[in-house]
Amino acid sequence: MCPPLKIDIQKQETFRQAELLNVAVLSPLRENIEICSPIGGKQIVGPLPWGCVLGPLRQGAAGRGAWTMDETEELLQLCVRALAIQMIAAPGVELHMTRNCVLGLTDEPLADFNRLTLGSDPDAKGFLIRSVARAKERGSPLAAIMSPQVVEALAPVATQLGFIARGTAPLMVLRPNVPVQPSRPTKIVRALGPERASIAGDLIAAAFDEPRDVVARCFEACMTETSGVETYIAWGEEGPMCTVSVTPTGDTAGITLMATPPEHQRKGAGRALLSQVIADYRARGVERFHLGATEAGRPLYTSLGFELVANLAVWTLERSASSQD
Repeated sequence: MCPPLKIDIQKQETFRQAELLNVAVLSPLRENIEICSPIGGKQIVGPLPWGCVLGPLRQGAAGRGAWTMDETEELLQLCVRALAIQMIAAPGVELHMTRNCVLGLTDEPLADFNRLTLGSDPDAKGFLIRSVARAKERGSPLAAIMSPQVVEALAPVATQLGFIARGTAPLMVLRPNVPVQPSRPTKIVRALGPERASIAGDLIAAAFDEPRDVVARCFEACMTETSGVETYIAWGEEGPMCTVSVTPTGDTAGITLMATPPEHQRKGAGRALLSQVIADYRARGVERFHLGATEAGRPLYTSLGFELVANLAVWTLERSASSQD
């Protein structure tokens, strides 16, 4: 039996953050989940039936009780959920969440596997300070992204805490009814089972120059039927060419880990994979797609119809010298 996953929900009004996280998705990977909240005290949530907890809903302007939300912040909420789901099987995972912020720490000593997302939140500054304190307690580096709504206020604090600014990451969206031109027919399979998960892991490690064993522990463990992360592989004449992961939530899906090793780039494999995956999800009722791009990948996404929503500030915090000894 795995130890309880610790989820710290920081504010009373965000006790329903469990809905964004979708406990029904997470529970197959853990025997129990420990949720702490100001109103709930401590409770153990066992495995729940699939689909009994929903992600955030969007209501049209004509609907009764209609409400609106800044799109950047809405997409960041979905990114918070996706990050939690993708990190859930990593060794030593620890999650601290509010509605628009999440700290995810693991036992891995690499910043890419210890993540902080800071969206518009009344206590974003306090969340940042507490996150750094906790990361230092664990001896973990951090990779952080900040919403444009909070970066001006948080940048001086982040600098004082030891963060280094690393530029920006484009947050992009493909809206409903934007046509995506089909690419050449390509064999695409879901990465399920040890063999295909290992192939996807090889592609991710090669594309992002990450240690192979870390990718296996943190990513391959989530390549299951019920994890909430769906990973696909494209095959070409040379064999496996690239991979991509999708985290669907209602009519919106997040695209992550678009990974094409250098030797397979500029051959059309990434376009073929992504265009076919988008077409498949649209046929299943997904209307909108979002992703965090790199500058290298941005031209591909723009050519497929994605548009820029916001530039998210990127920061990194190195491990303290004492933790590296």
